[in-house]
Amino acid sequence: MSAFRKASIAAAFALTLSLAAGSAEAAIATPATGAAVPANVGTVTENVRWVCGAFHCWWRPNFPVWWGTPGYARGWAPPPGPRCFWRRGWGGQWVQVCP
Repeated sequence: MSAFRKASIAAAFALTLSLAAGSAEAAIATPATGAAVPANVGTVTENVRWVCGAFHCWWRPNFPVWWGTPGYARGWAPPPGPRCFWRRGWGGQWVQVCP
């Protein structure tokens, strides 16, 4: 084996060890961030749901529990933007609109 090849293998080995040591330090430091989470996170949540009329569905927070989401809207995910809504097209199909 040449001297250059031995030196490059030694350098790669040293680099691997230094990366492993650096990731071990990061793994030790990550549990400390869990202590910064407030204890009353449950009080921050809101009830949000799709509220639908005849031709539009809006994503609204704090609507009454008795106001049920229609069956066709239960599989819809939250909107990608704050002004997005669903609109019924001419063929009766629902189309998401994000102005």
